[in-house]
Amino acid sequence: MSDTFCILPWMHLATNASGTLRVCCNSTPNKNFIEKEDGTFYKVFRDDIEEAWNSSTYKTIRQQFLNNERPEMCQRCFREEDAGIRSARQSANKKWCKEDDEYTDTAPFDIRYVDLRLGNLCNLKCRMCNPYASNQWVKEWNANTSYNGKDIPDEERIRLSKMDWPENEKTWENLFSIAHTVEEIYLTGGEPTIIKEQHKLLDYFIDNGTSKDIRLKYNTNLTNIPKHLLQKWSKFKRIQLNCSIDATHELDRYIRYPSDWKTIQRNFEYIRELDNAWIEIHCTVQMYNILRLPELIRWAKPYGHHIYFNILNHPEYLNIRCLPEKLKTQARRQLLPYWDLPKVKGIVDYMQAEDWTWRLPDFYNYTRTLDKSRNERLYNLIPEFEEYEK
Repeated sequence: MSDTFCILPWMHLATNASGTLRVCCNSTPNKNFIEKEDGTFYKVFRDDIEEAWNSSTYKTIRQQFLNNERPEMCQRCFREEDAGIRSARQSANKKWCKEDDEYTDTAPFDIRYVDLRLGNLCNLKCRMCNPYASNQWVKEWNANTSYNGKDIPDEERIRLSKMDWPENEKTWENLFSIAHTVEEIYLTGGEPTIIKEQHKLLDYFIDNGTSKDIRLKYNTNLTNIPKHLLQKWSKFKRIQLNCSIDATHELDRYIRYPSDWKTIQRNFEYIRELDNAWIEIHCTVQMYNILRLPELIRWAKPYGHHIYFNILNHPEYLNIRCLPEKLKTQARRQLLPYWDLPKVKGIVDYMQAEDWTWRLPDFYNYTRTLDKSRNERLYNLIPEFEEYEK
């Protein structure tokens, strides 16, 4: 097995929020789609996924891994590894690889892990998000806040306002066709707890008596945990809840607008009562919270739950490498007492590895635009940034 090997293309099916098949969620956006011979992309709601499974895209990336290459779309994992951070690739290999298995560029249609983004329906519009992952962003998205400085055409705005592909019967025909080999399902969105189509999947396994063999994994912002969903979760082998919490109190609302901290804390207590639940706090490390991570760590410590730190890569002007040197030094000093926690030292090493301060004007322009739109002010929460605005 090569040093760059990743198990995912041999056993993992993933979609983005538009229903397009992609290699995995960690690979480079818009470079990771599974391409057909005519240049279009495979869609879970339209195409035969067994045909897609051994398409040229899959075969190419499998062969690259077998050749000990670093595929272009996989640079995020390798960049993190080079900075000493455990990557999604390494985690997947540890969890799914078997030493005696043999691999070629063609894989049996034996999908064990499904990553399903059921559209972009959401109740928040997080600062690091976009209309393709949250429909709440559609109205606010414009040339001043977009990643590439371009507005969205009216036709695309209509599509993003209501993604209805999860209602397509072909979606469920495809997913039910692989249900007999699936061991784990990862559901996100949008906010998956408010997407009604998730119940088709849950009810399928519950009704045929196989839910006890399936591990579920959700990404949730914890603003909506209905009791009927808790009851369904209890029927599965295990439910892993990745709770997206980037900060505490008002800073959490600022980043994950317009979340409510009291609601999050209440729902956090609800899910901790599930006997089959594994709870992780997933924190997206970015410009808006790097100087306040110790506060989040101290809040989480009494609960004893693992914090998974995920470094934000897009948009680049929210990446922590954009911090001025003085603030990088402050962040490092504040995080030193937590060096023993997974990824903390790696985060600091990654932050200090490169100087991206040339992106600071974009950071401040973006922040000013959103602050004006939402009647907020960054400096009320993180005054350290004010002296660097030009």
